[in-house]
Amino acid sequence: MNRAHELRLLLPDELVALQDRLRAEKTPGAHFRRCRLIWLVAAGYSIAQAATYVGMHYTNAHAWVKRFEAEGLPGLQTRPRPGRPRVYQRLAEDLVIDIATSRPADLGLGFTTWSLEKLADHLRQHEGLPDISHETVRCILQRHGLRFLAGRTWCESSDPEFEAKRGDSGSVSPSAAPGPHRVFR
Repeated sequence: MNRAHELRLLLPDELVALQDRLRAEKTPGAHFRRCRLIWLVAAGYSIAQAATYVGMHYTNAHAWVKRFEAEGLPGLQTRPRPGRPRVYQRLAEDLVIDIATSRPADLGLGFTTWSLEKLADHLRQHEGLPDISHETVRCILQRHGLRFLAGRTWCESSDPEFEAKRGDSGSVSPSAAPGPHRVFR
């Protein structure tokens, strides 16, 4: 049988904070398991018994106990991981946002609205963005709260009898002002 780990005595505020985290409804699962592990070890369970109880491997449990002893409750939080470095820096992202929020006609282009592909093609012509993909453009726009809407097509006519001639009045959206009628598909 494994002997209990000699965990340092927990301070009263640590016990209260640990208990609050165990009772909270919105404590993330992994963090809850770590708090429960420390609670059980503090109650006299061995690390192996506590690890089995919370569903953690012994070596991971031992590492979390050591980290708790060194850092206290903040040590039970998940640390940020480095991940892949950004390919495009802030200036490039600003350029993407500036161009995406401008009108293509103002840039001398022969169309009136951006699509993701058109925007990516136009951005590839700029220095520093030769390899930018439409997915990267989409991610940058999303980070800044922008998104593309699905395109809609329509037919216009200035004929006052357009709706009657069309025969499908269910999909016609007549304008309030006199002038062309629009059909959206």
